[in-house]
Amino acid sequence: MKVPSSVPFVKQQLIYLLYGERRIYQLEAKFSILTALARCKPGELPTIRVLTDQPQAFQGWPVDVVVLDAQRLADWTGEGGYSHRRKACAIAHASRWAEKTIFIDTDTVFLQSPQKLFQQVDAQHFLVDEVEMSWAEASHSAYYAGFTRGLALSGEAPVDDLRLCNSGVMGFALENAAIAERAIQRIDAWTQYASALHTIEQIAFSFELHGAQINEARGVISHYFAMKQYIHAILEIFFQRCGDQFDPSLCKQALKVPMQRPVPSWFGRLSVKWSLKRVPPELRGIGRKLLYGSGIGGDEYQRACKVIWWRSAIEDMRQLDGFEWSQAWPEGLPRLGRNDERAFTAIALESMKAG
Repeated sequence: MKVPSSVPFVKQQLIYLLYGERRIYQLEAKFSILTALARCKPGELPTIRVLTDQPQAFQGWPVDVVVLDAQRLADWTGEGGYSHRRKACAIAHASRWAEKTIFIDTDTVFLQSPQKLFQQVDAQHFLVDEVEMSWAEASHSAYYAGFTRGLALSGEAPVDDLRLCNSGVMGFALENAAIAERAIQRIDAWTQYASALHTIEQIAFSFELHGAQINEARGVISHYFAMKQYIHAILEIFFQRCGDQFDPSLCKQALKVPMQRPVPSWFGRLSVKWSLKRVPPELRGIGRKLLYGSGIGGDEYQRACKVIWWRSAIEDMRQLDGFEWSQAWPEGLPRLGRNDERAFTAIALESMKAG
């Protein structure tokens, strides 16, 4: 249902943000919501709110929809054009609507009840997806080099034990709602670094959390950002089977869906390792992806992921100097079965033509 202009105040709210017309992100959010519903006991479900410019996609879903128009999204992007600023703005926008707020990225699934997250939030405790590293570790990384130099020159370099957190989950109590506004101020001050450092938003929240008591959401949720292509293929299959209109029966069905990148069995992986011993070192990563794809394929989900393994191998091939695909099997790569080689060749040729 659509939330009126004055959003009702609640005890607990679970917040999603998504914008744009790409259907896969809507499917991510819907699947995450299904797992949240499926893990909840009667009476413990928090209010679920979806902030989106595509409200029609959630018609009939048991969520409150907060409609975002183009002007608001443009304002949230800011003058620097940093798209992830919108996330901090969405958190700030929603922060006054509940006693406890948990923002969660759409590419997550619940492994336990959402209540396990809310139990970790109070006036003294914040919640994040996970702590990824310390500033001491980050400051020695080439990825952070420009930002590190900039902070040192401006006298803003933090202490080494500052914790850099993944903000795929961000939870706080009403008493701490101002954290998002402060994070936005940092983002705006650091926009010059955003083109090279896409995680400025996460860093801004991490700086604001320095010295606070932080809990981590991992174990309650799974955040699959590192294997999106595989999970997207799986979600497409699930919603093709079931449709993406809400039905309570989808909740239990969602829990049966594999949410890991499929790989061959232990023995299959050992066989792959053995098969790659004579493959040139520069081709072993490609060879492993080829053989992993060839080594799976039981159900529809695995067959969809077989193609993703192979497309990943093709992308790696395209990085090789002077590599051009032909009908002949490339020298040095491990051989597959006849049918798999034929299927892989068709995908490779199509990909190379697409450029």
